[in-house]
Amino acid sequence: MRAGGLHAYDGHLHQSDLAVRTAAANAVADAVLQFKQQLEALGLPVPRVVLGGTPTFPIYAALGEDEGSYLECSPGTCVFWDAGYAQSFPDLSFMNAAALLTRVVSKPGPDLLCLDLGHKSVASEMPQPRIVFPAFPDAQFIAHNEEHLVLKSPRAERFPIGTALYGIPWHICPTVALHSSVYVVQNRRVVEEWPVVARARKLTI
Repeated sequence: MRAGGLHAYDGHLHQSDLAVRTAAANAVADAVLQFKQQLEALGLPVPRVVLGGTPTFPIYAALGEDEGSYLECSPGTCVFWDAGYAQSFPDLSFMNAAALLTRVVSKPGPDLLCLDLGHKSVASEMPQPRIVFPAFPDAQFIAHNEEHLVLKSPRAERFPIGTALYGIPWHICPTVALHSSVYVVQNRRVVEEWPVVARARKLTI
C-alpha cells in the first residue's frame, strides 16, 4: 500500500462561538501537522493532509494559505445546509438548498395538523424540532412516528387538508439518505432528478 496522506475529521467541534471553535481547530491542526512532520522525519512522505468538516473548514482554509497546497478541507453539510447548522454557526452564511415537501393529510383536532412527514422522511435521531417550516414558525411538535408528524397551532384552521408545506430539515445528512432521489428546482420548475447513491451502499470484502 502507498499512503496518500492524513485525514483528520473533527466532527466533535461544534462550538457556536467562533473564537472558541478557532482555538479548538488550531489545536487539531497543530497535532496533525506535528504528526506529519514526525512521519516525514522517518522517511514516510505525506503528500496531502485533509482536515475538518463544515464548522471548521474556513479556519483550515486560511491556514492552508500558509501551509502549502498539500492541505485540503472536507466540508459536506454546507452543500445543502440545514436548520441546525444555520442556528449553531451564524458566522457561516450559507443558504438552505434542500427542502422537504409535505402535505396536510388530516386535521385530528381544531388546532392540530397531521402531515405525511414521518421518520421515513426526515432524520429523527435528535429531539424536536426535526424540521423547521418557514411559513409556519409557531408550530408546536405534538407527535412524530413512522409515517406522520402532528403539529399544533392556533393558525391550524388556515391550512386545509391537501395544503403543501416546505420544511428545512434540522439535520440534512441522514435526511438525504432516506430518499432515493432528489429533485433539482430552478425558477420554480423541476429541471433534473439526482439519484442518492448512498441508498445503494453495501459492504465489500
